[in-house]
Formats: sequence, C-alpha cells, structure tokens
Amino acid sequence: MAKQRAMAIQLIRICSLLLVALSGAISAKEIAFTRQDLKLSFVWQYNQHPVQAFTLILPRNSALPSWQTWRNEQAEAFVYRQLMQTAKEQFPEAVFQLRRDGSNYTVNYTTHDELQLNHITQWLNEQQKSLFKSYLDQHYYKHHGSENSQLIRPDHIRIAEDSSAELRDAAQTLQQIILATATEEEKQRVNQDEKQLVLPGLLNFVQSIPYDPLESDDSRRGVSFLMPEQVLAQNRGDCDSKSALFMALVMALYPELKQAIIYVPDHALVAIDLPRTNTDQETLPIQGKPFLLFEVTGPAEVPPGITGDKSGLYVSRQHYSYDLYQPIDKNSTPNW
Repeated sequence: MAKQRAMAIQLIRICSLLLVALSGAISAKEIAFTRQDLKLSFVWQYNQHPVQAFTLILPRNSALPSWQTWRNEQAEAFVYRQLMQTAKEQFPEAVFQLRRDGSNYTVNYTTHDELQLNHITQWLNEQQKSLFKSYLDQHYYKHHGSENSQLIRPDHIRIAEDSSAELRDAAQTLQQIILATATEEEKQRVNQDEKQLVLPGLLNFVQSIPYDPLESDDSRRGVSFLMPEQVLAQNRGDCDSKSALFMALVMALYPELKQAIIYVPDHALVAIDLPRTNTDQETLPIQGKPFLLFEVTGPAEVPPGITGDKSGLYVSRQHYSYDLYQPIDKNSTPNW
C-alpha cells in the first residue's frame, strides 16, 4: 500500500500594491529615523502638532522568531520526516518507506496484518494534517479560510497578540507623546475619550513608516512579511506587516478592545470595536456590531473611518474576510 501526497499549498500575497493617497490627503510625516542596536530614534510630526523627537527601545530577546519566508519544500520535508518517525513508533510491526519524486512524496507501507491496512491509512491522513498544522503554528502561519484551504498566510492575530507585551514600552511612549501634545479642543471633540484620541495618533505613526512591498528580485529570498518588531527596527513594511504592528500597539495599551484584520483582494486593513465620532466614518459589521475601519498602510494620512477607494468598494460589496481578536479579561488604565 502507498500513501502519496503532493502538498499543493500556496502562500497568499496580502499586500501587492501601495495604497494610493486619497485625494486631498497629505502624507504621514516621519521626518527622520536612525537605529543604533535596539535603540530606535524617530522624528515625527502628527497633524499640526509640534515635531516630536523620541526613542523607542526594543527588547533584547524576543519570544517571536524573525520571519521566515514560506517554502513548500521545507514544510514537506518537516511533515514527512516526522511522519516516518512517528509511523515507525506507532506501528512497529509494519515496514515503511519514504520516496520522493520531484515535489511528490510517497509513503509505502506493508504489514502482515491485513486488518491494520485501513487503520494505517486513516492514521497517516490524520497525522499528516496534524503535523502540517504544527509546522504552521511553529512558524506563525495559518490557512486562509477553512482548514481545507490550500492558501496560507501569516497568522496576523497571533503575531500581534504575542508581540503586544514586548511592545508595551514602545506603545506607552507613543501614548504619552500623543496625550501630551493633544489640545483641549481635540480632547473635547472626543468627549475626553482617551482611546479616541490615542488610536488616531498610533495610526498616523504607523502610516508614517515607509511603505515597502517586501519583495525580492530573488524569489527564493522573498520576504513578504515582517514581524511587528522588525517593522519598527527596519523602518519599513507592507500593508499586513503594518496592520499587525498597529494591532500589537493597540493591544498593548487597550487589551479589552476587540480588533479584526480585514482582508480584501491584495490588501489588508484593521477594524476596531469603537463608535464613530462623525457620520462620515465607515464601519464594518462584525458579530452584529459596527467596527471602525483603520487604513494602516500609508503614506496617505488617512484618519480612522476613512478607507481607500478600492477598500471601500470591496467592503461595501461585502467582498472581504476577517480574523477576529478576542480580548483578554483585562482593562487598560486611563492616562489622563
């Protein structure tokens, strides 16, 4: 008997195009950036506020790995190497052989117990799926859609959640700057709601980080994504990398807020369980509640609730999917 499997898995490219600046919008202003080891120095201007020079310190040791570009052959090698090892342990009386023909792997197996053949076949199917999921989890990937989908992408929610604690100091530094420079008029406009004041500032900061499609001339070395700390350290990112950073910063400050990353064709943006502050703002329904939309990519300085033309069209036609962050049972502490 033989069990053959060609893992027809494809990495879905989330952000292939730069978000075009909206008509009349200005570019988010990162005036200067320098890096010295883990010390990141920024000069940034938010709206018409005074220019701010500040430093963010990254943790020396991160629990998250540096991002590894998806490689089908690496995933297959991991799955079938582990599959052979566990099969021999599970069925010591059977004989297993692994063969490879191009991208196809074949597991041949024989046993004197005819009644075991169906059991082995079923076990190999289940174990293969389990090992593949383990590989995805280990490398912060997931299926795009159902578990039967052949498309995979970064697990943005888990990446943002696991990054949030490590970025708490950076998030608090940005929070303090935004609150310290807020005018009384701005505070009154949001009815003294700290979140409604801080989140637009965080959005603007992430928008100001230079956009980079993260593509390489050598497809074998293509990046396609950066972890949140890498976006800060390298001062660049594409739409889903910057979306994950923005979500991580928000989680670090306001872990009780529900957030979702929204996927439309060739693009990603963020939605947060916040009310509108004016009727022009766009929302998206999630679990029966309107979530405010945040276009993170930049370089357009797009305020909360305003989307690009393509994003808005896809959302209005319900041509999108999303992953939802379920908040932990913890509240933020007001800072004013």
